[in-house]
Amino acid sequence: MTTATLTPTSRAASSPTGGTWVIDSSRAVVAFSGKASFLAPTISARFLGVDGYVDVVETSRGLSGAADVSVDVTSMTTGNASWDDLIATFDPFDAKLFPIAVYRSTRVSWADGRAIIDGALTLRGVTQAVSLTASYVVGRGGERMLVRASGSIDRKAFGISFDMPGCGKLVPRVLRLEIDIDVVLV
Repeated sequence: MTTATLTPTSRAASSPTGGTWVIDSSRAVVAFSGKASFLAPTISARFLGVDGYVDVVETSRGLSGAADVSVDVTSMTTGNASWDDLIATFDPFDAKLFPIAVYRSTRVSWADGRAIIDGALTLRGVTQAVSLTASYVVGRGGERMLVRASGSIDRKAFGISFDMPGCGKLVPRVLRLEIDIDVVLV
């Protein structure tokens, strides 16, 4: 099981309104980073192709809901064209067969500026249980919500390897996952 934790925001949060919240793809980034050792450089990359939705359901026991997020792994960038070209040559995400990574929740529980999310991440055709702890801030007017997350995943659990001479030892097995999305109530 992989666990990710959302970083709390500094502003006070109010409860989100029940309904479907769609990810604003122009303001969504999923990223990872890590260090293989104290002396190794920090490896990082971002995925800019993020899409999906969050459902918030009001019940007599509080707020619950669902989340469905898709990430286009071909949208990955390290911010360095040379590294991007190098990574594309050995395709660690097997993007030709599995261009989209998907996270689907099995349970979402909202309370006090936080959400607990259980679900499954499918990456490279491998599905692993992933639990998230989230924080959120509902914007003025209650029609936009910022969600920030961070945590870690074991890349080998998804079959991601960097078997390139000189690169394999630079990429850590455990990567820090960062999620920064805006969702809009529809």
